[in-house]
Amino acid sequence: MKWIYNNYEFENRINNLSWTISGKYDEDIHASEKDYTSKEVALYFAIMAGARHKYINWDIVKKYLVSRVKKGYDLSIISNLIQISLNRVVESRIIEERPGIEDVREKAYKDVVSGFTKIYNEDVLQKVKYALVLEGMGKHPTLDGLSRRIINNIKEIDINQSIIEMLKSIDLIYLNYFQQILNGKEDTAEKSQEYADNTEIDFDTFANFMYEELYNDEENQSIENEINEIASSILVESIGESEIEQSHQSSDRIIYVDEETLDKIYKKMEHYYGKSYLTKSEIKKIETRNCRNVHEGCRIHFTEGVLRSECSNIVQIKYVTRQKENNISKFRDKIKIHKRNIVKLKDSISRILIEESERSRIYSDCGTVYANRAWRASKSNNKKIFYKDVENEKGKYVIDILLDSSGSQSRNQANVATQAYIIARALTMVGIPNRVIGFSSFMDYTILKRFKNYEDNVDSSENIFEYFCAGNNRDGLAIKSTCEGLLKRNEENKILIVLSDGRPNDVKIGKDRERSIRGEMAYRGVVGVRDAANEVRKARQNGILVLGVFTGKETDLEAERLIYGKDFIYTKDIERFSDIVSMYLKKIIRN
Repeated sequence: MKWIYNNYEFENRINNLSWTISGKYDEDIHASEKDYTSKEVALYFAIMAGARHKYINWDIVKKYLVSRVKKGYDLSIISNLIQISLNRVVESRIIEERPGIEDVREKAYKDVVSGFTKIYNEDVLQKVKYALVLEGMGKHPTLDGLSRRIINNIKEIDINQSIIEMLKSIDLIYLNYFQQILNGKEDTAEKSQEYADNTEIDFDTFANFMYEELYNDEENQSIENEINEIASSILVESIGESEIEQSHQSSDRIIYVDEETLDKIYKKMEHYYGKSYLTKSEIKKIETRNCRNVHEGCRIHFTEGVLRSECSNIVQIKYVTRQKENNISKFRDKIKIHKRNIVKLKDSISRILIEESERSRIYSDCGTVYANRAWRASKSNNKKIFYKDVENEKGKYVIDILLDSSGSQSRNQANVATQAYIIARALTMVGIPNRVIGFSSFMDYTILKRFKNYEDNVDSSENIFEYFCAGNNRDGLAIKSTCEGLLKRNEENKILIVLSDGRPNDVKIGKDRERSIRGEMAYRGVVGVRDAANEVRKARQNGILVLGVFTGKETDLEAERLIYGKDFIYTKDIERFSDIVSMYLKKIIRN
């Protein structure tokens, strides 16, 4: 029986392996986001994920693909050629540098292929893919002449040349073997070779596509999706269909396990994330109230993290310590600018609060006599010779900052931590109670990690640098559970600021015996967006002012708009987070 390799410590290891291979520690590489059938497959994917970032400039590949589709190239054929050719280049170069990876590849290929119930073998490129995978397993497949000729041409691509030169070779293969097929010519090996001998490319103008401007239209988006798929998968995945894929499709990302395994997962939660600051009975009550409908069967873990909670997991403590040090290091790179921004934000909020707290004097026909106007009583029709001093009735403020800590935010990790620190420190210096929470999910658990509580002092804001990203995100449950604590506050003005990428996405697990009686839907797409939108609407109905700060892709803007309505702000630059919050608070306080 196949199993899904899903171990948190191992996730950290393979992510670190990808970054080590690539040497690009600031790039967005998520080798642990996929579930694989064995440790060997997961390791090989991590190696290839790092190697693809190291050896291939995907922006250039995207521009090339866009230009070729505009010229009439078949998107499916040219995309498959790119995948096959660049996979071979990346594999060859990483094995050349680290020969031991060849054994890892062979084991990974064998493991994946053994799980396939169907091998795709309908067209020539599917045959080429399967043949290359078999060769990677140490076998010698028998092929027809056309498939063998294409493979030979792919292998002739110089793995050490520039990406432009590689794309020239891919372009030539396309024109040699596929252009005449699309034009209705017979696809025999002999005719392909005859056509190849007469095919020429104007290499002087080939790289002109580099200077073409890319537009964010629907066609370009489909091409970007193709490139993302190529850049985030291994070739062997595309050659067949497995029972695991069919199982995942039918369960819609709901994984069923036996009760013993489920109990082990629950017991490991404190080991990975630190002991909860709430008692079991308190957590049970919260889960009973909040884990309903689409969240039925989910659990919530309230923690302050492994560094400030009881935790025996030395590996995780070291990992989080390293992440904190990285975040602080990035903060110190621009420490003068950040300190200036803290003072600027503090002074700005203080000034507004002082202005709004001043008494307003209103003249009326009753109240306290204003001596300078007393003469109007007999000399004028204006009888407003009295005044009243009106106190500011807006009341006090309390603010929650909820940070998406899922793996999709890892590219912004240090910047998010810095901006949240600036905001929390400034608010605390002004005297506005604030709480900072990171949310992510691991299996059935939504993890709410509290970096700073309402009554904590200014220096406790440094705990925010413990922020790191991993796992999925169940936005609706995180918002609902956070608002429950916020509503208990006595301040008149309650504000929730949510930083996210606008893409609720979580995996659900359940017990085997529940499989036949529970009809569950995956927490993603329409289901996740609708649930998060419902929780935002409920929060506003309860008097909480909710602002969504969106840091994701433009293609997800509509989802963010559905969740937060008109009160959301889209920013491509996460370093503007504190400025956005400042403008929003000014608007709220003044209105």
